[in-house]
Amino acid sequence: MTTEFAMLSDKIRSRAARVGVVGLGYVGLPLAVEFAAAGFPVTGIDVQDSKVAQINAGESYVQDIPTSTLAPLVEEGKLRATTDFSV
Repeated sequence: MTTEFAMLSDKIRSRAARVGVVGLGYVGLPLAVEFAAAGFPVTGIDVQDSKVAQINAGESYVQDIPTSTLAPLVEEGKLRATTDFSV
């Protein structure tokens, strides 16, 4: 096992691996929420300022993700959104 693989594997097991999700629509937001709920720090990236602002305010615009599920993840710092693809 390579050192890089072992380090990544350890980070995944310990939930220290950072997850990035590009596109926060009807597939991306639920995926980001699931990773955050599983304990991973998640950064979602989208080109629409309005989506990013709503997520960072803890408000869901996706029917399958209630605001009551999203808001605590944002408040706890487990999920954040940005338009900055350099992150």
